[in-house]
Amino acid sequence: MPMPKKKPTIENIREFSRAYFPVEAVRAVDEDKRTIEVAFSSDAEAEQWWRTILILEHSNSAVRLERLNNGGAVLFNHNRDAHIGVVESARIDADGKGRAVLRFGSGKLAEEKFNDVRDGILKHISVGFDIHEVKLVETRDDDLDVYRATDWEPYEISLVTIPLDSSVGVGRDHTKQEERQMPVPKIDEGKGSGTPSVDESAVREKAMADERNRADSLLKLGREYNAPDDAEKFVREGKTPDQFRQFLLESLDARGKATAATPDEMNNPIGLTEREIQNYSFIKVLRALDPSNRNGAREAGFELEVSEAAAKKMGREAKGIMVPPEVLMAKRAYTTGTAGAPHGGHTVDTTLMSSSFIEMLRNFCLMMQLGTKLAGLVGDIDIPKQIAGAQGYVVGENEDTQQSEGDIGQIHMNPTTVGAYSEVSRRLLMQSSMDVEAFIRADLAKALGLTTDRLGIYGTGVNEPLGIMNTTGVNLITFATALKPTYAEIVQMESEISADNADVMSMLYVFAARMRGHFKTTLKFPGTAGTIWETGNTINGYNTGVTNQMANEDALFGNFADMIIGMWGGLDLMVDPYSKSKSGCLTVVAMQDVDFAIRHGESFCVGKKAA
Repeated sequence: MPMPKKKPTIENIREFSRAYFPVEAVRAVDEDKRTIEVAFSSDAEAEQWWRTILILEHSNSAVRLERLNNGGAVLFNHNRDAHIGVVESARIDADGKGRAVLRFGSGKLAEEKFNDVRDGILKHISVGFDIHEVKLVETRDDDLDVYRATDWEPYEISLVTIPLDSSVGVGRDHTKQEERQMPVPKIDEGKGSGTPSVDESAVREKAMADERNRADSLLKLGREYNAPDDAEKFVREGKTPDQFRQFLLESLDARGKATAATPDEMNNPIGLTEREIQNYSFIKVLRALDPSNRNGAREAGFELEVSEAAAKKMGREAKGIMVPPEVLMAKRAYTTGTAGAPHGGHTVDTTLMSSSFIEMLRNFCLMMQLGTKLAGLVGDIDIPKQIAGAQGYVVGENEDTQQSEGDIGQIHMNPTTVGAYSEVSRRLLMQSSMDVEAFIRADLAKALGLTTDRLGIYGTGVNEPLGIMNTTGVNLITFATALKPTYAEIVQMESEISADNADVMSMLYVFAARMRGHFKTTLKFPGTAGTIWETGNTINGYNTGVTNQMANEDALFGNFADMIIGMWGGLDLMVDPYSKSKSGCLTVVAMQDVDFAIRHGESFCVGKKAA
């Protein structure tokens, strides 16, 4: 006997709130105004996947056009992140069709899609809508229910590559219709029941939602990682997003192996494209590391694959997620759009900030600003160091020059893991704003920068890098009064370096903020005008640097170009979701392999308080 059929509710019908209508799509293109006129809906019957027919009534009283006429969104493939234009006007015509004038933005994606429409490549229009009231009109002989939406509201218009035609499923064309298999329903064979109970509607609704999510996920990945054609192929072939992520990863790996490594490629070990680098999200990474976020790993699928490839390429196992060097060093061009526009209003590319993570780190780390930075290192390295200079001689007529060679040594550098932590609220991580992405990157850079500064100055060399203050061969003077060095003592720091023939014009002083206050209020010489702190933020004619990673009573002076800062591999991110769980925060631990080396200790002088 045939299985009983459960009537769909309005909630069931709302589940398929997108429709493609076989009406004329693009009617007119105005290249000067960047507008097109389209037909986005009709009162034609549209068969839904659960064996019902939906008719959208096209009377002025049945269609709510306020949202469209109030700057409604124009999207690509119904993706809210692919906002390419705005609805200038929408109307319902007497022939039972909804029509609208769409204006394209000037961003890269909008420009690309406008050209496709103008050239006749992109023709299909689909509409997203809400249904507020629906009525059952009739049930036909073939057990097909016909519903009429008597109160409905379009809220976005999309240009689509594959029409979301419910009769053939999301992202399928007619030639593939026979390949779509309905899931086998579960049958409840309860005791004492002679007839199996089947919730056919629920099974079909779930299958429909799963198919829609599969296609949307694939198309989104294709847009994000510049592989839209491959994504559409995976949709047609019925493959999963995980299979597509693996395909993308293999493509990256193949690009990385295509040519021999060059110095530039050391900073791009897995061969990410510029678009892929720009789309890499720290927010997605942190969500994936939070065990309470069930969808985090799925949303950060590509970032996780890139992490595995980066760790493998660098020959190390990440403790959390490895952010590859190319992401850390790349310029980030953040964009914004019209305030109050739906879903962010990203219609016009406007530079908000452009900075790499390494540059952010440098801004928060005085030692990285002053020292010589070597990034993207692999394995231990040796830096040449001249121990003794060549000697000169007076040479008589017909005499040979005496042989003399400067002794050359080496400074060995090996990676030491430096860790720092920051706190991020779970609510903040729920945001997808580009400003929030930049904020989190800057916060992590600040935490790591402060730690790096401290180690570059005071590192002991025991299970951590060796800092300037503890380096053998560095000059040392003692201040007679703690926190209050005299002008003569400051000048003596220069004299000590000059006596070792290590002075250069680019030397500078480094100290804490409290000592700066002392210099600003202390005269160079008693009874004369002029403080130690000079015009132009200089002392003794040299520039100054201020960091509170220095102890209040200490001062440094020297040629910081002789301080080598080595950075290995990528950034390892870990999350502790438990320590601050009561306050709704995550503790984010950022780990970076670094080391410091001083080429010439004579290039520096340390000033300290008397013992």
